[in-house]
Amino acid sequence: MTEQSYSLKQLALGQRPISIGFYLVPEFPLMTFAAALDSLRQGNRLAKRKVFEWLILSADGRRVNSSSGLGFDADAAISLSPRCDVVILCAGINYAGAYDANVFAWLRRIYSEGCVLGAVSTAVFFLAKAGLMEGRRCAVHWESLASFRSEFPNCLATDDIFAIDGRFLTSSGGTVTLDMMLYLIAAVEGRELAALISDQFNHARIRRQDDVQRMSPEDRFGIRNAKLAFVVRRMEATLGDPLDISDLSDSVALSLRQLERLFHANLGKSPMRFYIELRMARARELLVHTRLTVGEIAQLCGYESASHFGRFYRTRFHESPAATRKAERHDEANHL
Repeated sequence: MTEQSYSLKQLALGQRPISIGFYLVPEFPLMTFAAALDSLRQGNRLAKRKVFEWLILSADGRRVNSSSGLGFDADAAISLSPRCDVVILCAGINYAGAYDANVFAWLRRIYSEGCVLGAVSTAVFFLAKAGLMEGRRCAVHWESLASFRSEFPNCLATDDIFAIDGRFLTSSGGTVTLDMMLYLIAAVEGRELAALISDQFNHARIRRQDDVQRMSPEDRFGIRNAKLAFVVRRMEATLGDPLDISDLSDSVALSLRQLERLFHANLGKSPMRFYIELRMARARELLVHTRLTVGEIAQLCGYESASHFGRFYRTRFHESPAATRKAERHDEANHL
């Protein structure tokens, strides 16, 4: 029996109710917490018995505000928390400000005691900082994936929507957290209950772990041509090592001129311009949402040097990469 099936099997065979603690990091995303918590509430309602119980934890036992400003009173500080079968961490964009050696020590302790650990969105950074994720597969939101891989190269970070590895459950965030919780509920209480919960939430399909995080190019760009969609997918998959446009046209059995016409007719720009804009959009996301250096971002976006990247960036956004990052940090400080 694998460690993964063993750990969930232990929960399935254990006593009821299953105790689940939610550790909230200041400015956690409300949607992900609600998806996790309400799936348990709905499970109890549909099972007509108390299958799950839960409590809210914080570092100091005080109230924690979400990124939307709505707050929740903690039931206990981590130092006084009763034993939980599962602890799920919820964190948002400004996670690093809540790093705490006491939290990391607590995570290591409860894991050693047999607790199943879950992490939603950027909360996976806490598990990794605690030294618990080396050699472990974990799901990371696409916006933070490059930063996570750079900081924790020995963790097996994936862009799957969620991941289960032993006693670790990680969700890339957002609505995906519901799918992760339904997976957990199915494993410990049966798929029938998970399906009933999904139906109650008008959630038409419980997504698999390896489903994609982002919208398809067809939906994101309004593409209705299969060959164009294929080329755009290849572009998005090779931002760090861009392909020649002629290679892209060959991959869909079109001439270079035919591909040019296809891009202009559907997207209003040339394949080269579209490719550059994809790379620039990715660069801006990394500048705003990660701590990677400009040189590292340049490399991830397929530029040979920071100076070469900077010239393209200034042409696209009319400011330097450093100015973008400075402005974003200023906005964050004002928000706080």
